[in-house]
Formats: sequence, C-alpha cells, structure tokens
Amino acid sequence: MLETLSIPQKSLFKLDEVCSIIGVKPYVLRFWESEFDEISPLVSSTGQKLFEQKDIQMLAKIKGLLFEEKMTIEKAKLVLRGQLDPSKDTSGATKKKLNTKPVKSSKSKVANYNIDLDKLEQAKSILNQLNLKSQSIQQRNNWI
Repeated sequence: MLETLSIPQKSLFKLDEVCSIIGVKPYVLRFWESEFDEISPLVSSTGQKLFEQKDIQMLAKIKGLLFEEKMTIEKAKLVLRGQLDPSKDTSGATKKKLNTKPVKSSKSKVANYNIDLDKLEQAKSILNQLNLKSQSIQQRNNWI
C-alpha cells in the first residue's frame, strides 16, 4: 500500500485531500483519528484539521492493516505499537472459526453477567406501554 501511494510534496493537507490520497470517506478518516493515537493532525487557528506527511503514511498503513490484512482495529493498534507481529496474525482463520461456532442464546449470555431477566422483561414491558401511550398522544394531537 505504501509503495503505491503518491503523496504530493507539501507540508500540510486538508481532510478532503487526505481522503482522496488514502481512498477513504471523511467519516472513516475521522473515526480512525479517534481510534488511533498515532494520527495527530494539527488544528489551524480557524479550527481546520491539517494533516502532515507522517499522518498520511500512518493512515495508509492503517488502511493496509484493516482492509488488506483484514485485521480488527484492536489488532491493528497492537501492530502499530509493535506488540504484535503482523506476519503471525491469524485473523482470517480466527474469523472463520468464530463464524462456525454455535451461537449461545441471549439468555445464557445475560446470565453470565448476573442480570436478572425478570427485571429486564418488566422494564421492556413498561417501555412498550410508554411507547404506546406516546403514539396515542401524538395521534390524538395530530403530531404525526
């Protein structure tokens, strides 16, 4: 990914420029920025985020790990911190194993967290009643 990336020779890039260079949508870039500490854009006096060359290179590496290597965000973070060797990642095999395991019922998952199912059912019933009352009021007052 980094070998084929053509970064113009400038010092700072706007968000839309970075998106077109990396090949992702702005919301993806913003999400990665919130997830990865390695991405640290500068903020101009007008509040606009400006990315440096090092940020673009890091974004390209992140895209490679997530899109090409099919890693999870958590595994990609470990690779970037040097805590995981990307050549030893078995995310593809792990993903297949996870998909073939039988899914436990939601009741057993809830029981694992010591949550009282009766209370949850009671809360659900109350919420449904409130929702019906709300809809009735909206219809009566022609708010819909």
